[in-house]
Amino acid sequence: MSVLRFRAGLLWPALLLLLQGCAPAYYSPREPRLPPPVVEQGTQPPVTQPAQVPPASVITPEPLPAQRPQSPAVVALLDTAERQANSGDLESAAASLERAIGIDGRNPVLWYHLATVRLAQGNAKEAEQLARKSTSLAPGNSVQQARNWELIARARQAQDDIRGAAAAEQRARDLAGR
Repeated sequence: MSVLRFRAGLLWPALLLLLQGCAPAYYSPREPRLPPPVVEQGTQPPVTQPAQVPPASVITPEPLPAQRPQSPAVVALLDTAERQANSGDLESAAASLERAIGIDGRNPVLWYHLATVRLAQGNAKEAEQLARKSTSLAPGNSVQQARNWELIARARQAQDDIRGAAAAEQRARDLAGR
Protein backbone atom coordinates (compact mmCIF):
# COMPACT_ATOMS: atom_id res chain seq x y z
CA MET A 1 0.00 0.00 0.00
CA SER A 2 2.80 2.45 0.88
CA VAL A 3 4.57 1.64 -2.43
CA LEU A 4 1.39 2.62 -4.31
CA ARG A 5 1.18 5.94 -2.44
CA PHE A 6 4.84 6.63 -3.10
CA ARG A 7 4.39 6.01 -6.84
CA ALA A 8 1.19 8.07 -6.94
CA GLY A 9 3.11 10.90 -5.24
CA LEU A 10 5.67 10.82 -8.05
CA LEU A 11 2.98 10.59 -10.69
CA TRP A 12 1.36 13.97 -9.94
CA PRO A 13 4.37 16.16 -10.81
CA ALA A 14 4.91 14.21 -14.03
CA LEU A 15 1.23 14.55 -14.92
CA LEU A 16 1.30 18.31 -14.24
CA LEU A 17 4.38 18.74 -16.45
CA LEU A 18 2.69 16.76 -19.21
CA LEU A 19 -0.48 18.86 -19.02
CA GLN A 20 1.52 22.08 -18.96
CA GLY A 21 3.14 21.06 -22.23
CA CYS A 22 -0.33 20.73 -23.77
CA ALA A 23 -1.28 24.34 -23.02
CA PRO A 24 -1.70 26.38 -26.19
CA ALA A 25 1.17 28.72 -26.95
CA TYR A 26 0.56 32.30 -28.03
CA TYR A 27 1.88 33.21 -31.45
CA SER A 28 1.49 36.76 -32.63
CA PRO A 29 -0.32 37.13 -35.96
CA ARG A 30 1.92 37.06 -39.00
CA GLU A 31 2.15 39.85 -41.49
CA PRO A 32 0.54 38.89 -44.79
CA ARG A 33 3.22 38.10 -47.31
CA LEU A 34 2.91 39.68 -50.71
CA PRO A 35 4.35 37.98 -53.76
CA PRO A 36 7.41 39.67 -55.26
CA PRO A 37 6.59 42.26 -57.95
CA VAL A 38 6.65 41.02 -61.51
CA VAL A 39 8.99 42.96 -63.77
CA GLU A 40 8.49 42.44 -67.47
CA GLN A 41 11.48 42.41 -69.71
CA GLY A 42 12.43 45.91 -70.85
CA THR A 43 10.51 47.74 -68.11
CA GLN A 44 11.59 49.46 -64.94
CA PRO A 45 11.03 47.72 -61.59
CA PRO A 46 7.99 49.07 -59.72
CA VAL A 47 8.49 51.78 -57.15
CA THR A 48 7.59 50.49 -53.71
CA GLN A 49 5.60 52.72 -51.38
CA PRO A 50 6.67 53.04 -47.76
CA ALA A 51 4.64 50.91 -45.38
CA GLN A 52 1.64 52.65 -43.86
CA VAL A 53 1.87 53.24 -40.14
CA PRO A 54 -1.23 51.99 -38.30
CA PRO A 55 -3.13 54.53 -36.24
CA ALA A 56 -2.01 54.90 -32.63
CA SER A 57 -5.36 53.62 -31.37
CA VAL A 58 -4.78 50.17 -32.85
CA ILE A 59 -3.48 47.62 -30.39
CA THR A 60 -0.46 45.91 -31.87
CA PRO A 61 1.06 43.27 -29.64
CA GLU A 62 4.81 43.27 -30.07
CA PRO A 63 7.13 40.75 -28.51
CA LEU A 64 9.23 42.39 -25.84
CA PRO A 65 12.53 41.18 -24.44
CA ALA A 66 12.35 39.31 -21.15
CA GLN A 67 8.59 39.05 -21.39
CA ARG A 68 7.23 36.55 -18.91
CA PRO A 69 4.77 33.87 -20.03
CA GLN A 70 1.13 34.88 -19.88
CA SER A 71 -1.82 32.79 -18.86
CA PRO A 72 -4.07 31.55 -21.70
CA ALA A 73 -6.95 33.62 -20.27
CA VAL A 74 -4.90 36.83 -20.44
CA VAL A 75 -3.74 36.04 -23.98
CA ALA A 76 -7.34 35.37 -25.07
CA LEU A 77 -8.56 38.63 -23.50
CA LEU A 78 -5.72 40.57 -25.14
CA ASP A 79 -6.59 39.06 -28.53
CA THR A 80 -10.25 39.90 -27.99
CA ALA A 81 -9.38 43.48 -27.01
CA GLU A 82 -7.22 43.80 -30.13
CA ARG A 83 -10.09 42.68 -32.38
CA GLN A 84 -12.54 44.98 -30.59
CA ALA A 85 -10.24 48.01 -30.79
CA ASN A 86 -9.45 47.39 -34.45
CA SER A 87 -13.17 47.20 -35.24
CA GLY A 88 -13.76 50.49 -33.40
CA ASP A 89 -15.48 49.07 -30.31
CA LEU A 90 -13.19 50.84 -27.84
CA GLU A 91 -15.52 50.47 -24.85
CA SER A 92 -15.56 46.67 -25.19
CA ALA A 93 -11.80 46.64 -25.78
CA ALA A 94 -11.29 48.58 -22.54
CA ALA A 95 -13.58 46.16 -20.67
CA SER A 96 -11.61 43.16 -22.01
CA LEU A 97 -8.32 44.74 -20.99
CA GLU A 98 -9.65 45.56 -17.52
CA ARG A 99 -10.67 41.92 -17.11
CA ALA A 100 -7.16 40.83 -18.16
CA ILE A 101 -5.66 43.28 -15.66
CA GLY A 102 -7.91 41.73 -13.02
CA ILE A 103 -6.19 38.41 -13.75
CA ASP A 104 -2.63 39.74 -14.12
CA GLY A 105 -2.41 43.23 -12.65
CA ARG A 106 1.40 43.25 -12.72
CA ASN A 107 1.60 42.93 -16.52
CA PRO A 108 2.87 46.24 -17.98
CA VAL A 109 1.76 45.33 -21.51
CA LEU A 110 -1.89 45.18 -20.45
CA TRP A 111 -1.66 48.60 -18.78
CA TYR A 112 0.00 50.02 -21.92
CA HIS A 113 -2.76 48.71 -24.18
CA LEU A 114 -5.47 50.04 -21.87
CA ALA A 115 -3.71 53.43 -22.03
CA THR A 116 -3.78 53.36 -25.85
CA VAL A 117 -7.50 52.62 -25.79
CA ARG A 118 -8.16 55.44 -23.31
CA LEU A 119 -6.18 57.85 -25.49
CA ALA A 120 -8.19 56.77 -28.53
CA GLN A 121 -11.35 57.42 -26.51
CA GLY A 122 -10.15 60.98 -25.90
CA ASN A 123 -9.25 60.53 -22.25
CA ALA A 124 -5.66 61.75 -22.43
CA LYS A 125 -5.24 62.37 -18.70
CA GLU A 126 -6.19 58.77 -17.81
CA ALA A 127 -4.06 57.47 -20.69
CA GLU A 128 -1.02 59.24 -19.24
CA GLN A 129 -1.68 57.79 -15.78
CA LEU A 130 -2.09 54.26 -17.16
CA ALA A 131 1.13 54.56 -19.20
CA ARG A 132 2.95 55.71 -16.06
CA LYS A 133 1.58 52.65 -14.23
CA SER A 134 2.90 50.44 -17.04
CA THR A 135 6.31 52.10 -16.73
CA SER A 136 6.41 51.45 -13.00
CA LEU A 137 5.71 47.75 -13.65
CA ALA A 138 8.48 47.42 -16.27
CA PRO A 139 11.76 48.08 -14.45
CA GLY A 140 14.68 47.03 -16.60
CA ASN A 141 12.53 46.74 -19.75
CA SER A 142 13.65 49.81 -21.69
CA VAL A 143 11.63 48.82 -24.78
CA GLN A 144 8.35 48.84 -22.86
CA GLN A 145 9.34 51.99 -20.99
CA ALA A 146 10.17 53.77 -24.27
CA ARG A 147 6.77 52.78 -25.70
CA ASN A 148 5.12 54.12 -22.55
CA TRP A 149 6.92 57.45 -22.78
CA GLU A 150 5.97 57.78 -26.46
CA LEU A 151 2.35 57.27 -25.42
CA ILE A 152 2.75 59.78 -22.57
CA ALA A 153 4.07 62.30 -25.12
CA ARG A 154 0.97 61.79 -27.31
CA ALA A 155 -1.30 62.13 -24.26
CA ARG A 156 0.43 65.35 -23.23
CA GLN A 157 0.09 66.71 -26.77
CA ALA A 158 -3.64 65.96 -26.60
CA GLN A 159 -3.73 67.97 -23.33
CA ASP A 160 -1.87 70.87 -25.04
CA ASP A 161 1.16 70.34 -22.80
CA ILE A 162 3.80 71.01 -25.46
CA ARG A 163 6.77 71.20 -23.07
CA GLY A 164 5.70 68.05 -21.24
CA ALA A 165 5.25 66.25 -24.57
CA ALA A 166 8.74 67.27 -25.70
CA ALA A 167 10.22 66.07 -22.40
CA ALA A 168 8.39 62.73 -22.71
CA GLU A 169 9.58 62.30 -26.31
CA GLN A 170 13.17 62.94 -25.19
CA ARG A 171 12.80 60.38 -22.42
CA ALA A 172 11.47 57.83 -24.95
CA ARG A 173 14.45 58.51 -27.27
CA ASP A 174 16.90 58.14 -24.38
CA LEU A 175 15.37 54.80 -23.38
CA ALA A 176 15.32 53.57 -26.99
CA GLY A 177 18.95 54.58 -27.45
CA ARG A 178 18.20 56.92 -30.34
